[in-house]
Amino acid sequence: MQAPLLLLSLGLVYSLTLKPPDELLWDGVSLFSRGEWSEARDKLLGALKSLQEVRGVWLRCGEECGLQGAQLEEAVMERADCLLSCERLQLKEPSLYRLTQDTEKTFQKGAPYNYLQVAHYRLEELDEAAAAAYTFYVRNPYHEQIQGDVTRYRTMKGVPEQSFRDLEEPPYKALFAQAMSLLSQERFATAVLRLEESLSSCLSTIHDCRTLCEGTRERENETHRDFPEVIAEYYAQVLQCKQRCILEVSSSPGQKPTQPDILVSHLQMLQEGYAQLGDWESAAQIARSLLLFHPHNETVLESLNGYEQKQQSQSEIRPRENIASYVRQALSEKKLLYYVMENLDIDFQDPDLWTPEEIIPEGLRERIRAERATAEEAGGQLPYEEVMVTLTPRQMNGTSRVTLDGVLSDEECEALLGLVQEAEASGEALRRRRSPHTSHERIQGLTVMQALQLASSGLVDRNRAHFLYHATERVRVLTQSYFETKMLHFSYSQLVCRSAIEGEQEERSDLSHPVHADNCILDPEEKECWREPPAYIHRDYSGMLYLNDDFLGGDLFFTELDGTTVTAEVRPRCGRLVLFSSGGENAHGVRAVTQDRRCAITLWFTGSAGHAEQERFQARTIVTGEVSKTGEEAESKPARTGREASRTGTSRNEGTDKPSGRQQRRRVARKIRDEL
Repeated sequence: MQAPLLLLSLGLVYSLTLKPPDELLWDGVSLFSRGEWSEARDKLLGALKSLQEVRGVWLRCGEECGLQGAQLEEAVMERADCLLSCERLQLKEPSLYRLTQDTEKTFQKGAPYNYLQVAHYRLEELDEAAAAAYTFYVRNPYHEQIQGDVTRYRTMKGVPEQSFRDLEEPPYKALFAQAMSLLSQERFATAVLRLEESLSSCLSTIHDCRTLCEGTRERENETHRDFPEVIAEYYAQVLQCKQRCILEVSSSPGQKPTQPDILVSHLQMLQEGYAQLGDWESAAQIARSLLLFHPHNETVLESLNGYEQKQQSQSEIRPRENIASYVRQALSEKKLLYYVMENLDIDFQDPDLWTPEEIIPEGLRERIRAERATAEEAGGQLPYEEVMVTLTPRQMNGTSRVTLDGVLSDEECEALLGLVQEAEASGEALRRRRSPHTSHERIQGLTVMQALQLASSGLVDRNRAHFLYHATERVRVLTQSYFETKMLHFSYSQLVCRSAIEGEQEERSDLSHPVHADNCILDPEEKECWREPPAYIHRDYSGMLYLNDDFLGGDLFFTELDGTTVTAEVRPRCGRLVLFSSGGENAHGVRAVTQDRRCAITLWFTGSAGHAEQERFQARTIVTGEVSKTGEEAESKPARTGREASRTGTSRNEGTDKPSGRQQRRRVARKIRDEL
């Protein structure tokens, strides 16, 4: 038992000097209630710092105290002795720093930041106030008081947009957001560097989370039980906590947990980046790593085969060891948890969809299959926080179709509609003509290249034209991510507006766009869709990104192969994206637009590089040429993953220019509720 203690005495010389975090928090709240703003601020900041340092102690002790014994019992006892000695060395009295479950939840919800934002405001520290308010808002997006406070900060002079930052945001999130932006701009070399940094940071965050699952927690109303039962339940709780770490890392604070594919998302993006750079060995290694999660994924297997044929070296390509180690450890824990689930009646919710069925006991497999079938409805991991699945394939009565919301913010929709107005006013594009599909509507179309040419002539706003390009790239990334495909190329895309012709809408019975399929010739009588010319047989996926809903009619609907049996109908709205495979399984049409104008970006994608739209390459040259001039400046700005303005609103409150801090209620025991 002496070796671990010797390591501690040599390697861990740091000793915590701050008071316990809960004591500092309570003192800060008390000072806040008395209006002693400066002292309250210092105590609250001290509570956050103390919590960070206590967690640092636990992490360092966890690193130092490995499993030393030859037998499991001996190893567990030695690790327990080492951890306790380590905590005593650095914390003097470890019991003082243990938090109750209620206090842990208080910190997790970011409650100290809500007090801090008012204290900072009272001290005229507006930058710090806005940052604290936004940090609390991210974790509590439906909290009415903080919604109003963030909105008021946005209307204040001297509070720049950079002030609205999440003070608790882990580094990998900003890095991943930067990488996604760089990929959409096709700046693959820089994107790969950011992704590698993000992946390393993400794995480190998961490791820290797993380490913090161990340790003593204060239990309330604990009853006496047999020793083996206590040991089994505690160990199961630790393992469950470690399994949930991937879910916590993959989800956003204050949001409903999403499927935990953050590592898979990193690997997918890295594979694409290395393939675009022609680094076949790295691409093959990433593909091998992906197969650890999904060993039978045909797309990855096909890509891997291509990479291995192209690489120069003949040495065997293996997965990355850090990824392989993570998968091995996760699977060994899952085996134990499924055992206790079956035999000890302890529940376990597996956060991963990639868990192989072989490790699940036969008696549980049917139940797990049913749970997975429901979870798989969500499709692949979506790389943008704001985007959510609104209608799943099952809800749309199909297989390869989905409706997503949040792809564009209200401001971004307005910008693109403004581009339409500018192009229309220029007289050079977007001339209204009779629709080829109906005589009761006029149609206008604007391609990305046309918008960029108008911008170069000074006829439309350059930023809006460039944003049209980036909006279509955003859809491409979402299509690849949701359907988990290989690299997709643009077949064609354009911004299209359909307008009802006044005085010609009475007793109208036709459609704005008749029922059809995008890559085959629909034959309703035979209930077939013939994939042959003149159909665009190379098209694989289609998308409709809507910009407005202030019109009548214009709904998108899907039918059976008979062209008449409607299976799903979707109402357009700003930022709504409908994605679907382009074949007969997704025959669709558009209801008549009977009043005003319906605008949307229509997109078609192909997996064939030979059928990629040539005009797209020209547009990319124009856009990325300008991006490269300002790239360093863009990368130096902190990445922001939320569209806060659209979430909180931008209306000005004329009656007040300060946050709505309220009087604190009298505290009961040592619990902090919604005191503001």
